[in-house]
Amino acid sequence: MPNNTEKRKIEEIEYATLLKINEIFSNSLADFGTRLDSSLKYLDHITLPIIIASIEEKSYNPFSGIIERYVEYIVSQKMESHGYKFLPLGYSSDLCFELQNAVIHIDIKTANIENPSDFKDTIPLGFNQTSYRGALPLGIRGGDFYLSKGKEPFKVYPNLPPKYDGINGINKVTVTNALLFIYPDYKNILDDVRRDYEKILSLIDKKLKGCILEILTTEGHSVSANSIDKYLRKKNKNTDIKTGRILSENIVRAYYIHNLKGAIESKFRLTEEEKNKLVVFIKQIKKVSEKLREKNIKPIAIVSISIPNGKLSPLYDDEIVSGKNYGKSIRYHYQNGIFKLLSSNGETKSRVVFLSYDPNYMNVLKNYFRNIYVFEAIQKKV
Repeated sequence: MPNNTEKRKIEEIEYATLLKINEIFSNSLADFGTRLDSSLKYLDHITLPIIIASIEEKSYNPFSGIIERYVEYIVSQKMESHGYKFLPLGYSSDLCFELQNAVIHIDIKTANIENPSDFKDTIPLGFNQTSYRGALPLGIRGGDFYLSKGKEPFKVYPNLPPKYDGINGINKVTVTNALLFIYPDYKNILDDVRRDYEKILSLIDKKLKGCILEILTTEGHSVSANSIDKYLRKKNKNTDIKTGRILSENIVRAYYIHNLKGAIESKFRLTEEEKNKLVVFIKQIKKVSEKLREKNIKPIAIVSISIPNGKLSPLYDDEIVSGKNYGKSIRYHYQNGIFKLLSSNGETKSRVVFLSYDPNYMNVLKNYFRNIYVFEAIQKKV
């Protein structure tokens, strides 16, 4: 087990890495905002996929994919320009780099301001996002205690080692960080259109059996309406979604994205009333685009978090535990979020640092974060 001198060296590497990541990304915020604004030019073309994703995945954060892709792009570029060598390592986090003495894993996370369980004094971690083994309760809950908690070897063991031994003769410390983007809530914008989208799917779904039967019999196939009905009700073994639903969603995309209005109206023998419903839904999609534009899609806050290395156990044992998915995920309950060996004599070095925040949400954020440190070349408490 490492002594406190070795552990302090690990925290020094973690702290230096946190400062560098914060510096690199803070200097890129203007470019980040410009690129984000550029994405809005294409919003009309991705609104329908956003609506579909919100139905299937209950995703009320439609821009998380855009943000994650760009952050990966900008961080990888900037990190390499500062001497960090990009490392496409399997079973790793979103981004991975190496230095002479460390392998650095960076994960990009998004959270909705209306779902504080994903960011209030805590951060959920996957197996590839930490090297720290998490406490795992054993037995059954009795009264106010666990029969056993976090006893070796029954813990949540992640995929990342605390260090990479003997890489070109050098032992490299594993450093794990997260960039957390907290967004405003978009759920209310998508709630109304969700119901209308389901009506459009239902309209197509009712026509599927007759349309398929007509096509197959015209081509000389001998099929019954009953067999087609069973086919449409059958669930896909990979997605657990009915075939009819899959086909309906494809037809909706064909109609709205690929402009096959005439072919679909003809094949499905749509009435004028049904055609009008599809046209009205086009207008609703445009309204959703407008509302999403009007609602500032900039993140409420961008938070940089340093996650303790596994060699620092047992310093953080009470804070790193099994996540919601028992034994298959981990949570870092960072509480006051300090580097425990580096913070002393009234000097606090925080593992949780705000790179930006919307002042209009400061009171809300203070309800969720015990301490708020802002990066301005140095950390300061606000």
